Amino acid sequence: MAYRVEILPTAWEDLKRIEDWYAVQFDVETAVKVSDHILDVIERLEQFLDFGSMIPDTWLNEQGYRMVICKKHVAIYRKIDKTVYVYHIADTQTEYTKLFY
Repeated sequence: MAYRVEILPTAWEDLKRIEDWYAVQFDVETAVKVSDHILDVIERLEQFLDFGSMIPDTWLNEQGYRMVICKKHVAIYRKIDKTVYVYHIADTQTEYTKLFY
C-alpha cells in the first residue's frame, strides 16, 4: 500500500537549519548531500511504513509517533489514514523528543 508523505513546515524548517549548519561547517555540496539523504529516507515511507521504529518516549509512542534514522539525524512522523506526516527532523544526539513538549 502506498502512502502519501507530507513534510510539515516545522520539519522543513528543521531541514533548512541542518542544511545551513553543514554549509557553514563544511560546504554547500555536503549540505545538499545530507539534505538529499534525509529526504530519500523519508521518501521510503511511501512504500515501507514499517521501515520506522518506536521513539524512546512512551507518550509519543502511545500517540502513534514513529521515527526513521537518517545516519546522524532522525525524522519523526505519524501516520493518519493514508498520509504520513513528518513533524520534525533532528540530530540524533539531541533530546529531540522534547520538541513535542
